[in-house]
Amino acid sequence: MKIVLTILLLAAPAASMAQDRGASVSGSVFASNMDSHTDVAFAGGFGYRFTRVVSFDIETTFVPNVHSPFPANPTVIQSSSIVTTLTGAASNIGIQVFPTPTYSNPGGRIVLFTNAVRIDIPTTASSLTPYFVAGGGIASIRRTADFTYPVFLPLSATALPAAAPPIRQQTERIASSSTDLALTIGGGLSIKLTQAISLDADLRLFRLLDEDDRNLGRFGVGVRYRF
Repeated sequence: MKIVLTILLLAAPAASMAQDRGASVSGSVFASNMDSHTDVAFAGGFGYRFTRVVSFDIETTFVPNVHSPFPANPTVIQSSSIVTTLTGAASNIGIQVFPTPTYSNPGGRIVLFTNAVRIDIPTTASSLTPYFVAGGGIASIRRTADFTYPVFLPLSATALPAAAPPIRQQTERIASSSTDLALTIGGGLSIKLTQAISLDADLRLFRLLDEDDRNLGRFGVGVRYRF
């Protein structure tokens, strides 16, 4: 009898540990915010739980439509004809470009590939588990916009020498693509619905490290299934 009790006592922690371990998949929908513009984002991930507290997650976040302002940086302009028209015309007539070139109709997409350590914080309520997440990865960013710029038309032969050259506005669609380092930190609350399914309310902050560092916020809910 003592031998049986000893075996049961030794097996109990191992069984509990086996229940804590396991893989999981998740899917989420979020509101993302960058440069004070809010867009819809989606995420899917795979995780593995090592203990009751520590998990490791691999996740992909997709923002299909980005409406934040296009970065007004000359290096992102990929159309050489635009640069030649602006700089050549301005230098030939000795004046500054006017009216100022403008960006409109911003668009694009962002894909984030991240991995993170998740720390579950045990509480007295078995169905509620707050958690903390920190990690990093890469961000693939594509931005588009309509670039409107002035084109200086040639003066006619009868025009006065001091006359200002006529100006016509021209619009071209431009694009910028980059792959940047992304750091993430955040947390949330996991609500246990069944033994295998939980609902996560999640808040994340992504730091996109490029020439102009930017923050991307993400808040939403997701469903996690543990195998």
